[in-house]
Amino acid sequence: MASVRLAAGRDVGVALAAVAVAVLLSVQAAGAQGDARPLDAPGYGLVVVAAGALAWRRAAPVAALAVSVLANGGYLLAGYPYGPGLLCVGWAMFEVAWRRPIRRSAPLAAGAAVVSVAAVLPRLAGELDILALGLVLWGACWLAVPWSLGALLHVRAAAERRAREELMARAALEERVRISREVHDVAGHGFAVIAMQAGVALVVLDEQPAQARASLEGIRAAATAALGDLRRVLDERGPRPEPAPDLPALVARARTAGLAVELRGGADDLPTGVRDVVYQVVREALTNVIRHAGPTGAVVAVTREPGGVLVTVTDHGVGAAVVPAQGRGLAGLRQRVEAAGGTFTAAGLDGGGFEVRARLPVHGDAA
Repeated sequence: MASVRLAAGRDVGVALAAVAVAVLLSVQAAGAQGDARPLDAPGYGLVVVAAGALAWRRAAPVAALAVSVLANGGYLLAGYPYGPGLLCVGWAMFEVAWRRPIRRSAPLAAGAAVVSVAAVLPRLAGELDILALGLVLWGACWLAVPWSLGALLHVRAAAERRAREELMARAALEERVRISREVHDVAGHGFAVIAMQAGVALVVLDEQPAQARASLEGIRAAATAALGDLRRVLDERGPRPEPAPDLPALVARARTAGLAVELRGGADDLPTGVRDVVYQVVREALTNVIRHAGPTGAVVAVTREPGGVLVTVTDHGVGAAVVPAQGRGLAGLRQRVEAAGGTFTAAGLDGGGFEVRARLPVHGDAA
């Protein structure tokens, strides 16, 4: 509200300055045009109205243009000296063209030009020589220039606004895609672990109550962890710290689900961004092993290479031999790895089983 009042105050100040300049120039014009009607109170009043209308040039530009055109037209029809009224009309026209669509400002500008020129024609009756015709054309062109400048600014502002909107829409889409991937990864891994543990509990429920109890406790732990991760992903209250990726803990959860996993190497000494991608690769690969590979084990290997790190997750189950080109899961994981500058492959092995392999660069690493 304060900013609105401040802007309105500035507009009034500019209009008062325009009134003072218009009155001064009108007095000078009257001294140079002895054949014109002498300026009197009505004449000064019309000058003040034509310039004072600029106080609403931003709040109500169409109304400001209409008032300025009518006041200037009445001033000219009354025979007062040619003065700065046309400048006020041109300013108001510029504001209309800048702040209104071209399809609306163009007819208004044409109407203002017609009215302004028509107000001069009676004074030129019987004197339509080349000089008079040039005066009329000059007036029309003078009014066309401010409209053209205003329309140019309007088009430019509209283009910038559309560019900002497209950028915001693209950012929103990317954020939705990111959240979708995070939800898929978190929920997919958690539900896979829960489903496998539930299956184990059903099998041993009667004969091995202790094992069934351990599986149920594992289900509770997996569900609690998955819900916590989902809350973190879906939390929209602003930036929040995310837990550091923990490969040993991830492997331990897979083991509690009944999957024999061997971890070779680690990612603790990797840069944060690389460590995040390594964690995502292992999580998605182990999720797919639990879902699709059947009774088997898996080997997770994180191997440092010159300038990078190689991550492989290998199983000897009965998973699919073909990776879909579209969708989430491994296909989405490929996009993440490639976005980090790495390479990604996921395919069945000749002797049976499946292997996920990701090679990621580690910048500044010479080892």
